[in-house]
Amino acid sequence: MKKISKSMKISIILGVFFGLFLLFVKLWFQLSVEEMIRLDVFSSIAFVLINVIINISYNLFYGRKINTLTPLLGEAKYDEYLDKITAIRDKVKSKHLRAISELNRTAALTGKKEYATAVEMLKELEPRVKKMPSVEMVRRLNLCLNYFYLKDYEEAETLYKDSEAIFGKYKENAFYKKNFTLLDLFMDLCCYGKKEGVAERIQEARKLYPEKQLQEDFEYLEGLLEEGKENLQEDTKSDI
Repeated sequence: MKKISKSMKISIILGVFFGLFLLFVKLWFQLSVEEMIRLDVFSSIAFVLINVIINISYNLFYGRKINTLTPLLGEAKYDEYLDKITAIRDKVKSKHLRAISELNRTAALTGKKEYATAVEMLKELEPRVKKMPSVEMVRRLNLCLNYFYLKDYEEAETLYKDSEAIFGKYKENAFYKKNFTLLDLFMDLCCYGKKEGVAERIQEARKLYPEKQLQEDFEYLEGLLEEGKENLQEDTKSDI
């Protein structure tokens, strides 16, 4: 048997009190059956609208609080971000907001180079966010990047190809474009072996996205590119 959520319990309690209130109004004003039906209909509509407005306001309020923390990631203040986003996650009652908070925690863990932990959390999040397209896209994007940092290129490529449809809808989105620029550089360099022109693309991306977090990512890519060149030179010497 499914457990009744706290929000559902609150709604049931409010509904009971609302019903008692209507009964009191009927008895006090001695309303006819027709008047009572009209009162029931209009009151029910008002009750639903008030609940919807409260829920939307609640989600908007905490959604903004989560968004105001984003600059901390760009400044690589990962511990501070983790403390604040975890506090929000533990406070909110909305499953949607808790899932988003948990997803955002993985971004800080990636910044702290705790890739394996981030991967496990991202996998566990799948059933909670798969029906939220934009959130599921971010989960897959973050998971791909963590696979690359773990040098699990096979998993990264499989997930990327499986996600092309959902990624395609957001690649030109101004907010996510920098992340897809990074992801595509990883794909070309680590999975497709396209080394030509990658150094120039990294430099161009460096100029476009000065955030400290991304600069560290581009530095890591440059290290991989240099490592590939050294391996190629060693292979050439061996052949000689």
